[in-house]
Amino acid sequence: MIKRILCIFLAVSFLVVLMTGCRNVETNPSSDELKLTVDEISKHGNVKLNVTFDEMKAAGIEIGDIITAKAGEKEYDLPVGTAYTDVDSGDMICRFDLEDNEVTLAINYGSFAEAAELAKKQTIEEDPGYKWDIRVQEIEITLKEKKGYLDEYHARHLTRTDAREDYPDLSDEEFANFRAISMSNLKEKLLYRSSTPLEQALGRNEYAMAATEKAGIRAIINLDDSVDTMKSYTTYSGSYYSRCAVVNPEMGYDFESEKFAANIRECVLFIIENDGPYLIHCKEGKDRTGILCAILECFAGGTADDVKRDYMITYYNFYGVNPEDAVYSIILNNNLLKTLSALLKIDSIETADLKESAERYLTSIGLTNEQLDALGKMLVID
Repeated sequence: MIKRILCIFLAVSFLVVLMTGCRNVETNPSSDELKLTVDEISKHGNVKLNVTFDEMKAAGIEIGDIITAKAGEKEYDLPVGTAYTDVDSGDMICRFDLEDNEVTLAINYGSFAEAAELAKKQTIEEDPGYKWDIRVQEIEITLKEKKGYLDEYHARHLTRTDAREDYPDLSDEEFANFRAISMSNLKEKLLYRSSTPLEQALGRNEYAMAATEKAGIRAIINLDDSVDTMKSYTTYSGSYYSRCAVVNPEMGYDFESEKFAANIRECVLFIIENDGPYLIHCKEGKDRTGILCAILECFAGGTADDVKRDYMITYYNFYGVNPEDAVYSIILNNNLLKTLSALLKIDSIETADLKESAERYLTSIGLTNEQLDALGKMLVID
C-alpha cells in the first residue's frame, strides 16, 4: 500500500514538474533568441515564419517593438506592426497578422524573400505559375528595442468617429475640416480647404456644404471624384456646389508621378482661369488636399511654420492631435515634410527658400513664368 502511494506521489510530482517546465518555455524562454524557419513564401515575397503572434508575444516581442532578423550572414532591423503600411513604401516590417495569428517578414510594396536573398522566384507552367527556390531556411529573431516603434505605430493607427456629437469642442466648420488658409502673404478669405461637401460616408458633408455657401465659394477643385461620380451624389443636384465652377483632376496618392504633376498643373490653370474664393477638397481634406495646399502656400511666400501649422490643423480636427503629443512630429514628418522635400527637391523646408523652390517645381511641371505671374496675382497680396 505504501509503495502504491509512493508511486502515485512520484508520478504526480513528475507531471507537475513537466507541466511547469512546458509553461516556462512558452512564457519565459531561456534564450533571448528565437530560432525559426521559413514556413511559406507568398506570391509577392512575404515570408511566413513557423511561429504564431501569440508565441512571439509570449517570448516578449510585441507590436511596436523593433526586432533584429538574422538570415544567413545578413541582419535586418524591423519594426513590429500589423499592416504593411505601418512602414513607408520600400521599408521592411515584421507583420503580426492578428486575424490569422501568423507572423511574416515583409516589405511594403516589395519582396522580402528576394531583398534578403532568402529565395529566388521561378516561373513554372503548373499552378500557381511560380515556385520559390529557398536558399536560406532558418531565421533568428532577437528583440532589439522594446517599444522602439510604438509612437510611430500609434501615429499610423489614429482613430476617429464620424458622429458630430463626439466632437463637442469643435465648431461645425472644424468638424468638417473646413477653413480658410491664413498666412501673411495670402489674400484673406480667398483659398479654402475642406473635407468633401458631397459624399455622406464621413458624416461631415452637410457641414462642409453649408460652410462652402457661407464662404461664398465660386470655384472648387475636387481632387477625389470624377465628373460622373460627382454628379451621381444625391447631394450634388440643385446644391450650391453645383452652381460653382468645378475641376476634377482625379488626383492619386503617388505624389512624385507624372500624373500627379499633370494634376497640379491642371489645378493651377483652373485657379488662374476662375475667380475665387476657391475651395480645395478631396475626401477628408487631408492628404491630397494637404500637399496641394502646401505647394500653393510655399509659392505664396508662406514660412515653414505657416505650412506645418496649416497641415496639422486637420489632425486636430479629425483626431485631436496637439503639438505636445508624441505622434505630432511623426505625422508631420511622415506625411508632409518627406513628401514636400521630395517634390521641391530640398533638404528641409526649414532651411530652403520655399517660394523659390515652389516656383522651380511649378516651372518643372510645365507652367510658364507668365502663368506663375498670373497665379501670384490671384493669390498674393500686392
